[in-house]
Amino acid sequence: MRIVGIFLMLVLGFTTQAQTDQDVSTLVDGKDFPNPVFISPDPPKPIKGWEITKVSNEKILQGEYPGEIIKFRFKGTAVGILVYSDNNSGIIEYSLDGQPWFELDVYSNKSDATLKGFTLNKDLKNRKHTLQIRIVEKRNPESSGTSIALRSFYFNKE
Repeated sequence: MRIVGIFLMLVLGFTTQAQTDQDVSTLVDGKDFPNPVFISPDPPKPIKGWEITKVSNEKILQGEYPGEIIKFRFKGTAVGILVYSDNNSGIIEYSLDGQPWFELDVYSNKSDATLKGFTLNKDLKNRKHTLQIRIVEKRNPESSGTSIALRSFYFNKE
């Protein structure tokens, strides 16, 4: 498997979004993310298996094929992702700071894409971290695909 990265630094990769951070902050746990920072995935160059597209008039990073890894670098104590979930959504694996990979099934039984927040880790030391995400071949038996529609990374900056 080849690793392809999106290196989104805190000072780079900020883009305007159709929904405001105020609107989407209701999708995250306020206890773990009292002042969440939302970053749109905006790769500086194309990534094989991932493309910028739109869902609900918002620019998102759409992944269809298993294997390719995207990376997000941040400094904070907690991290999560906002994804559009529907009956075509798949399963991702994620790893923080080179630690073991964990699975997350983002499937929804709805045919319309619904924005959902997923906390990936809320017990991090307040330092720089690297989050890696990849789509896996395995899928929810009820899902019709393996698609991932990544709207934002979010983290708790302290």
